Amino acid sequence: MQVTNYIKVLGLMIGGWLCLQASAQQVWSIDRCMMYAVDHNRTVKQRDLEVKNYKLDRLQAIGSFLPGVSGSTGVQYNYGRSVDPETNIYNNVSTFNNSYGLSGSLTIFRGGSLVQELKRSKAALLLGKAALEEAQDNTALETFQAYIDALYYWGAVRLARKKLADSDSLLYKTKRQEMLGLKGMPDVAQVEAQQATDMYNLTCQQNLFATAMLTLKQKMNYPVADTLLLDTCLLDIHAVAYAQPTEEHPQEVVELALQTNPSLRQSELNKRIALIQRKSSWANILPQISLFGGVSSSYYKELHKSGYDSFSRQFHNNLGQYFGLSMSIPVFNRFSGVISMRRARNNYRIAGERYEEQKSDLQKLVVQALQDRNGYLKETMQMEKKVASDSLAYRVTRRKFEEGLMTPLDVQNNAATLLESEMLLLRSKLTYLLKCRLVDYYKGEDIIHIE
Repeated sequence: MQVTNYIKVLGLMIGGWLCLQASAQQVWSIDRCMMYAVDHNRTVKQRDLEVKNYKLDRLQAIGSFLPGVSGSTGVQYNYGRSVDPETNIYNNVSTFNNSYGLSGSLTIFRGGSLVQELKRSKAALLLGKAALEEAQDNTALETFQAYIDALYYWGAVRLARKKLADSDSLLYKTKRQEMLGLKGMPDVAQVEAQQATDMYNLTCQQNLFATAMLTLKQKMNYPVADTLLLDTCLLDIHAVAYAQPTEEHPQEVVELALQTNPSLRQSELNKRIALIQRKSSWANILPQISLFGGVSSSYYKELHKSGYDSFSRQFHNNLGQYFGLSMSIPVFNRFSGVISMRRARNNYRIAGERYEEQKSDLQKLVVQALQDRNGYLKETMQMEKKVASDSLAYRVTRRKFEEGLMTPLDVQNNAATLLESEMLLLRSKLTYLLKCRLVDYYKGEDIIHIE
């Protein structure tokens, strides 16, 4: 009795020490891994830079409503025969001429293309933000899936190690019984074969776990050589402890997904941009009206000759202003205007068909996610019952084998059945968690739960 209590105390001490070690090495939860992946994903960084470019395009579209102003100046030195600007007579003299100008223009009407371009730039900015959000969500979901896979193989390694330890224990007892004459050599050989199989299975699961961890680190853009500890608490939660999903009507979740899904929002914005470009194509057949004006002045003198007015006086006397209004009317532009209008109309129809197609696909994905979530919850609860039954059957079979009432083959079959049930329970439990997060995402919640 004292030995038993000592073993329990020792087990509690070892468990506490392992928890402290895990805390010291900073266990990575699912949400922490997703946040790290989003912050370090290169596609997300590209989409963020594209959003900045869209902001610059919008600023440029706003600047199209402002007048354009330009200044000019020129210096000219002539020698040999030249024309006297006062008498228009050729002289063999050297002259110096300096000119200055300041001009500006303002587009008053361009077939409505200026307003449409401003609308297009606003829609493009929203499109860029939706693409950024989609990249962040896809990165988080891919990391979630990789984390679930890594957890599954970690649990598989734990089950394989447990199965190997059980086989080691059974082999030890069988050998002892063989020494006492209670078992024969065939029984020992069969148990040894089972132990070798369990050792091989453990090695396979360890390799699969290492591959899953490498995939997770790649999804996160995490240094491959660094240690990454997973939060394995999810593996020990029973299905009855899960948050029971609310019985939402599928159409309600579909409506929420249609309003919040970034992929569908991009398709809708592409349709809006196509409509704006269709309206903007009318500018190819409408007149354009512009307002322009400016001022100019100059300075002139012959070198090696005096008597010219000073620079300031000439600049003032030669100062001139001009103002005008221009209108350009397209008469025949080789069918380019009509062709661009028809092409814009077709592009708008194509964008509309793509939007309806993606809308239909999203509805199917939402309904499928709801069905999967509810189905995996039921599977998990049923598999927990099956695991409990298989575990009891295995313990009874092993006990009877130790008493000589069962063969090693019976023990092997029951152990394989129990291991298969535990693996299926592990997979259905983790898949249920994934489907719960996916349904919440379709309902408009953030894919990453920030504490």
